Amino acid sequence: MPRWGPHRAVMGWLLVCIMLNAVGQILFKAARVGDPDGSLVSVFFRPETWGGFIVYGLSAVCWLWVLSRMPLSIAYPLLSLSFPIVVGLSAIIFAESISSIRWAGVGLIVVGVSMMART
Repeated sequence: MPRWGPHRAVMGWLLVCIMLNAVGQILFKAARVGDPDGSLVSVFFRPETWGGFIVYGLSAVCWLWVLSRMPLSIAYPLLSLSFPIVVGLSAIIFAESISSIRWAGVGLIVVGVSMMART
């Protein structure tokens, strides 16, 4: 087991970082959905955009805490677990059609990350 394995708080905070990262992406997309033809400047002033910035800021603070307690070579690949969250929320919130091949790709990411986490 990795040296940080017994420290559940670190893994818990890493999961918080992953969730905040995913929510930030969803908020950025929501800002664009609310103004699909708008310029970048108009999207910049939407509340969803600022919500995304705030969530990303919280994610960055959380991430710094995690990196002070976990090797980067373990933590960074685990951050890719935000992919399945974003894909799933995109299907639910934005009614995006997710093909089976795309789900298979997301599944490969999850399998790869779980393999890395065990080493």
